[in-house]
Amino acid sequence: APAFGFLSDRHGRLAVLLPSTAMFALASILTGFVTSFEWGIATRVLTGIASAGMLPIAFALAADESEDAAKSISFVMGGLTTGLMAGPGLGAYLTELWSWRAAFITLGLAALAVAVLGPVIVKKSDRSANESGPSTGDGRLFVPGTVGALGGMFLGLGGAIGLYSMVGERLRDGLHLDTQQIGLVYVGFGMLSVAGNALAPAAIRRIGGGRPAMRLAMAIVLACLAVVFALPDPALLAVLLALGVWAVVGGIGAPGLEAHIASLSDTHRGVLLALSTSAANLGVALSAALAGEAYLRGTLWVAGLGVIMLSISVMALA
Repeated sequence: APAFGFLSDRHGRLAVLLPSTAMFALASILTGFVTSFEWGIATRVLTGIASAGMLPIAFALAADESEDAAKSISFVMGGLTTGLMAGPGLGAYLTELWSWRAAFITLGLAALAVAVLGPVIVKKSDRSANESGPSTGDGRLFVPGTVGALGGMFLGLGGAIGLYSMVGERLRDGLHLDTQQIGLVYVGFGMLSVAGNALAPAAIRRIGGGRPAMRLAMAIVLACLAVVFALPDPALLAVLLALGVWAVVGGIGAPGLEAHIASLSDTHRGVLLALSTSAANLGVALSAALAGEAYLRGTLWVAGLGVIMLSISVMALA
């Protein structure tokens, strides 16, 4: 992702975004036609490489083309959240209706349509940050505040998502919900996250910036984690309310921090947002693995892990 971000800073966003989307489309369609598991892994690796040139570049493009970066990035984040919420259900439906191959082929065709229509959709002229006039920052990649913001993405956003991976286990083991009920909770969480994305621009302006918004969001998520994982015998309503608050404030804080990172430098915006996305993904990988191990030892261990990771995140953002 950072390599694609660098190229987008030098040669323009669409010069990276559209070929990456086309490669994603081709790899997804090929996945639908593989004849062995090994070829399936190969096409998914290709899909992963292509996706590294999509989401962070989309964030950078949104920030380039708008005077209100928080608003445009929140809009893109809302699209991401909606896709994460709807994708598994649509994929399962297509698999049940035809086969798993149909799910991947349909995804590829949708991405191909985006690649073809991209120049039409993005009506404003695409330009690299180096051609867009006066730049913010002093030309350095890591201007003051960058490391703390990336740390917030790693331990804050990535940590919270990784810890969320244990929510289904908690709902099943502690509250005895079945798979369908847990799925409905996940759908509700996604819908409230999209609502948080929609509320983000106004909330960020009121709070006073993206970094303070993310700090406040992480502090609130800590309280929600305590309700979900630390209470020995929580009521279902209390857990659902905590998850609802978690979803909304997370939907506000995440695009706020992305917008803050985008504002640190015009010259290196593509690289910084790519590093931001990578930091969040690595945080998800680390925290999900640690949360799984912690859950085997008891839910209090998961809560304790959350306190450590999110507290460090709040301090990094300070």
